[in-house]
Amino acid sequence: MITKNSKIWKYFSRLFLSIDQLGNVIAGGDADNTISARVGYYNHHYFSENEKVPWYWSVFEKIINTTFYPVDGPNHCHEAYHHDPGEIFDNRLTNVLVAIAATIIIIPSCIIIAFVLYLLSALRIVKRKTIERDKNLEKRLSSCSLVLISTYQEINEHGLDFDLEESKKQLKLLLEKTDKIKQAINSNKN
Repeated sequence: MITKNSKIWKYFSRLFLSIDQLGNVIAGGDADNTISARVGYYNHHYFSENEKVPWYWSVFEKIINTTFYPVDGPNHCHEAYHHDPGEIFDNRLTNVLVAIAATIIIIPSCIIIAFVLYLLSALRIVKRKTIERDKNLEKRLSSCSLVLISTYQEINEHGLDFDLEESKKQLKLLLEKTDKIKQAINSNKN
């Protein structure tokens, strides 16, 4: 059986990830994001509560979630967004790029991928993965720590050559968000 820890799965998932990111760039997205994460972001986190998500993002999510259901379950796009924490998602897309994404990238590739995944699932070669939320959060917090350490080292090595007041505002917001995360972790432990 092919699992997420097997060498063949790791190879192909990295290969498909790079193709996915290329498709996202062609469709006007950021190079560090997958199409799924971008769709998850727009469907669940970009628009305010009183704004309606444009229909095409909902359609993309349904198509992509259905495609990856055999390995990721019903919320592939939203989980992909959570897997890409701290990424910068574009917000200046055009309808032309969205049309390109739908007609050239998303729909044709999802048809092929769905056929392969549903076939492999039926043959019991692949199975649905289990989301290990606690490990995912631990990994993200560790990653945040590395970014902060790198920032501290850069300041020590090169000094400050930027707007310190703006940085103080950003640091204050970061500390407030850190406190909220600590409170959430503590309330879940109790």
